[in-house]
Amino acid sequence: MPVVPAAVNDMSDRDRDRDHVVVIGAGFGGLATAKRLAHADVDVTIVDRRNYHTFHPLLYQVATAGLNSADIAYAVRGIFHKQANVSFRQASVTGVDWQRRTLELDHPDQPSLDFDHLVVAAGAAANYFGIPGAADHAFPLYALTDAVTLRNHILGRFEAADADPSLIDDGALTFVVVGGGPTGVEVAGALSELFHKVLSKDFRMLDVAKARVVLIEMADVVLPPFSPASQRHARERLRTMGVDVRTGEAVTSVAPTRVTLRSGEELPAHTLVWAAGVQASPLASALDVPVTKGGRIAVGRDLCIEGHRHAYAIGDVAAIPDGKGGVLPMLAPVASQSGRHAADEIIRSMHGQRSRRFHYLDKGTMATIGRRAAVAELPLHIRLSGTPAWVSWLGLHLLTLIGFRNRASVFVNWAWNYLTWDRGPRIILGPDRGPGAMP
Repeated sequence: MPVVPAAVNDMSDRDRDRDHVVVIGAGFGGLATAKRLAHADVDVTIVDRRNYHTFHPLLYQVATAGLNSADIAYAVRGIFHKQANVSFRQASVTGVDWQRRTLELDHPDQPSLDFDHLVVAAGAAANYFGIPGAADHAFPLYALTDAVTLRNHILGRFEAADADPSLIDDGALTFVVVGGGPTGVEVAGALSELFHKVLSKDFRMLDVAKARVVLIEMADVVLPPFSPASQRHARERLRTMGVDVRTGEAVTSVAPTRVTLRSGEELPAHTLVWAAGVQASPLASALDVPVTKGGRIAVGRDLCIEGHRHAYAIGDVAAIPDGKGGVLPMLAPVASQSGRHAADEIIRSMHGQRSRRFHYLDKGTMATIGRRAAVAELPLHIRLSGTPAWVSWLGLHLLTLIGFRNRASVFVNWAWNYLTWDRGPRIILGPDRGPGAMP
């Protein structure tokens, strides 16, 4: 007899003879799992501390005033309002009782949630690698609130410098981006365009030309996962945009208005954007399961958590074997595909069928640098750069956004930005209380 969940939100019409699947996380993997179970004889509860799904690949555009927050977020309940077997619980998971198959939640009114099958899709968090001051003063970019906080701070620094130009020499308009992967490259390029094409018109009395973007990458190249040709194209394009690209360099400490590099140089900078690395969600260590390097949950080739045949880990939080002795990267396509596989595994287990190995289909990777500048590496050794890669990047992201309204809004914003060199929400929504904020 399946375990009956206690007091589940919006589950009064639930068939209590059906198995209950709980999905932790409303990211790409969690949504893929729930959607795959649409016609299965199960009830699904998605648990997330936020009531919306965030389209993470476009977070940097919210941070650099290219898009509105609502353009890349969609309420979880809205996504599944036509899928009768899915409900949502807004809460944070704090632990699990594996013997009773019960999740411990921080929700004061509903402290626990029972399950028959569990899918952990908790995502990732910033990894500061123990660098002094980074956790306190750097700006991560892994949540919608992070993007809004960073946008507030960027605009606040320009307002402060406009009121007191002497702050420019102190680093008010120096923006350090740590990490030369796709996120770091995209942030650096977007910041350069924002400063020199948009804010230079907003702040007419300010010498915006003194605004600097410094990209720090520990490896000898930017975009390390890409081919040498794509790496060269990205680096050259960033330099033509005025970005100070420093490879083979690393940050050793971070203060509110200073960044110290491994070379010994101290950069006056009031802003450091952290795009240097991620680690599994802290939830992984709270579930009393085996974890690997980086805190990712150890799973088998079928995505089952070691020692728990009824539980699966997917996406960024899972160390999914790549079949070559390593693990798959933390990418949205990995999360989505592993989410669908976990759902299929649940259905197979309910029918007494044998589990199957997860096979990831690599459809390629892309990174945008700026207007009509991007790199794309696709199957069959197809390599694109410049305008063709940029158009491909735009099309892919429009297609994968959730909701027609979001797609339409993003398309209109992009078209307006392209035609006018203007940006959208250049507004400070609240007092700048983020890391590095000046009094």
